[in-house]
Amino acid sequence: MLDWGPRHRHMRMHTALHLLCSLIPGAGVTGGQIGAERSRLDFDLATPPTKEFLTEGLNVLIAADHAVGERWISEAELDENPGLVRTLSVQPPRGAGRIRLVRIGEEAAPVDLQPCGGTHVRRTAEIGRVEVTKLENKGKQNRRVYLVLGE
Repeated sequence: MLDWGPRHRHMRMHTALHLLCSLIPGAGVTGGQIGAERSRLDFDLATPPTKEFLTEGLNVLIAADHAVGERWISEAELDENPGLVRTLSVQPPRGAGRIRLVRIGEEAAPVDLQPCGGTHVRRTAEIGRVEVTKLENKGKQNRRVYLVLGE
């Protein structure tokens, strides 16, 4: 049986982490963890934006109520667009001939677009308020960003 409460919190967190990626363009993701109570992403980044900047930016994107959708591309199309992959240590699974792209926002100008096999909410407003609670220096170019859901 599916326990909807924790599952939905994970979906909200996962979608919020996609939005977090959109606020730190060009920085690869070196690690992450999705939890019902707290989540994090690690970025290959010398100096991260402030907690306040990230919290405000996330809540603006959430309030904009962007649609969350998906489409499929071939592995060859992904090879032609390597910038779609934000993760540095984990690549999308191959062998099925196609890769699932998750898009937040309009197709013509997405807020975020990247390969992902996870579960997401249908619209960003479903996430609710979030807060970036902590930034950690985890090495020369590794910055960890912690996120919690508001109640």
